[in-house]
Amino acid sequence: MKTLVIYYSLSGNTQKVAEAIANKFEAEVIRLEDRRSRTGPFGMLRTIYQVLFSRPAKIRFASKDPYQYDLLLLGAPVWIMKLAPPMRSYILKEKDRFKKVAFFCTEGASGGSSAFKTMERLCAKQPVAILEITEAEIKSGKYIEKTNTFTSTCNQVMKDGELAVTD
Repeated sequence: MKTLVIYYSLSGNTQKVAEAIANKFEAEVIRLEDRRSRTGPFGMLRTIYQVLFSRPAKIRFASKDPYQYDLLLLGAPVWIMKLAPPMRSYILKEKDRFKKVAFFCTEGASGGSSAFKTMERLCAKQPVAILEITEAEIKSGKYIEKTNTFTSTCNQVMKDGELAVTD
């Protein structure tokens, strides 16, 4: 099974999870990059506006064609209980090229279910699995165990050809 991990990370938390997932799959990994800064007062205001009003961000798009992969694992942080704008941009542009998807997110304490609903709606595809990781789980290392369960579920579902959303 050919697998691609596409993620956006600002603080590095989502990157840790993406790398753990990619290692389990021996998958290719692409980090989405903002074309504009999210730092400083103007960067923060732009970020808040994009999140609150569900606006896409200007990003550098991945060079890989998602259609060339059997499974696409999409990961992003949750900001203000919503999907991070860079992932919104990627999904909106590439959604017609997705075969099967799985979602993962990182969050302070909650909001993943809202982000997953948005991702599913934007993709118009049900994920084969979902993974929600809190900042505390990253700090404690518990995310590794949850990531292992997630990748096992993805592998099993893809092997069986069934959809079964797990958390």
